[in-house]
Amino acid sequence: MKTNPPPSWRVQQYRDGDDVQVLSVEPEDKQIKQDKVVLRSLPAHLDEETETSQELFEEVLYSDKALPREYRASVKPLSAVEALKDPQKAWPGSEVRTLVSQGPLNNRINLTIVGDGYTVEEKERFFEDARRMTDDMFQGQTFASYLPLFNVHAVFVPSNESGLSDAEEKDTALKLYRSPEGSKRAIMPGDRRACEKAIALAPATDYPILIANDNYYGGLGGRYAITTRSPESGTMVLRHELGHNFGNVGEEYDGGQVYSGANHSRTADVPWKHWLEGELKPENGKALVGDYPWQNLAEGPVSYSFDVPENPEGKPSKVDVHLSAVGWDTPVDVEILLDGKPLLYNGLFTDDRSFFKPLEPPTLEPGRHTITFQEKINDGDNVLGSLRINLYDADYDFTPGKVGAFPSFDAYERMAGYRPTHGDCLMRNMRSTEFCPVDRENMWHKFMSRINLVDGVDVSTNSDGHQEVSVRTPPLDGMGVRWFQVDEEGNEQELLQHANQRKFQPEQGGKYRVKVEFRTPEVRVYNSDFEGQMDFRVCPA
Repeated sequence: MKTNPPPSWRVQQYRDGDDVQVLSVEPEDKQIKQDKVVLRSLPAHLDEETETSQELFEEVLYSDKALPREYRASVKPLSAVEALKDPQKAWPGSEVRTLVSQGPLNNRINLTIVGDGYTVEEKERFFEDARRMTDDMFQGQTFASYLPLFNVHAVFVPSNESGLSDAEEKDTALKLYRSPEGSKRAIMPGDRRACEKAIALAPATDYPILIANDNYYGGLGGRYAITTRSPESGTMVLRHELGHNFGNVGEEYDGGQVYSGANHSRTADVPWKHWLEGELKPENGKALVGDYPWQNLAEGPVSYSFDVPENPEGKPSKVDVHLSAVGWDTPVDVEILLDGKPLLYNGLFTDDRSFFKPLEPPTLEPGRHTITFQEKINDGDNVLGSLRINLYDADYDFTPGKVGAFPSFDAYERMAGYRPTHGDCLMRNMRSTEFCPVDRENMWHKFMSRINLVDGVDVSTNSDGHQEVSVRTPPLDGMGVRWFQVDEEGNEQELLQHANQRKFQPEQGGKYRVKVEFRTPEVRVYNSDFEGQMDFRVCPA
């Protein structure tokens, strides 16, 4: 029996120059006007310090006629698809559970969580971790408004050893490992083939997450959002890495390698002017110190000296100090001295990696200054991880939540461009649980490009013998519904009396059309992805 081709095909692939490795080619129930739409193109891995991968992970929609012939060979045969319905056959000892189900697999965004370093005896621990982190993300404020668009699946694959490879190599299913060894920074995928095989066990996957069975900070962005089960930092890292992957954006913090996407502008002519309140005043700044010492303060104090130049207006300048640390359990573990005087700072004190900053940006006169970090409680685990010190004009606007043009500085302390807010967005501030308005709006656009707003139209006969029509959509707040009767020439006549009704009883048979429109305060610029429609027929009474 001949079947109609799908409206489009979703291709996931790695690209390194001209070398392309196709991961999957799957049918997609979405019409596209172009031959090809690039949904995502980002480095295969994004790490806070190491050189960014030149290899790209890409996700592309092709129309059926434009799908390259060689890609059709990667379409999974039905037998392979059927085999994956029984994960035990595909990967003995594995198990798949759906944690969140909001709608059809082919018209929702499917998030798949895979654990590594969990033994058979720790299977329930993995599912508990996956559930906890899902609740942290979607029941809190970070991704709550997007939840109606998501399904979440958890995939357990057994490891022979518990934990994460670091100084000691562990025999785990996906071979995740810390990089550099002994740090609390990047976690790398050691066996990509195993990662892809485990992800394929899920009913569907748009964004994969890998969770390492380890209690301390670590992660990675790119093809995979990688984190650990750490109660202190696991969800914090995951929010940030998913921000990269959901929004297809680079960094907002200083010292990064990739600054790109909707949250970055190379010039002060920023593309997010529709979020400004009042006139745009680009802020000025300069990077003074940027370093990843990763030094245990038990070995002795760590000091940095820097110069504050003369301000053209003769006013003192402000410096913003950001640092990360490991093992600072209490506010008295480590003392920070600025020019010999204690600098008060805050953050979350824990034996895990954490982030700190002064209570107020210090104001400094021109000249030479020194900042020193010294251990006060000699417990042997007070590590200074990273340090960033930036200089800002005296009138720099630190107002929380204000959207403007704020400078970002790359790993070489060069100005990379501008970001939308100073320090509130979790793409810059790992401890934040909120995205800035520009990032939130961008994610809506990315998500809406992947789904149709109409799941389907049902025509049924009610208990009174009358035909009833109802529309199925994602359960989003802010959805408008309009109904139309369509004549044989295709002309519409709107049924105004049924506006914003999810169901109604048509008075006669024939062709009808439903149109839906989604609006939210988190978006100010819309396109056709925020609208959907579907035609259907009603039989004569």
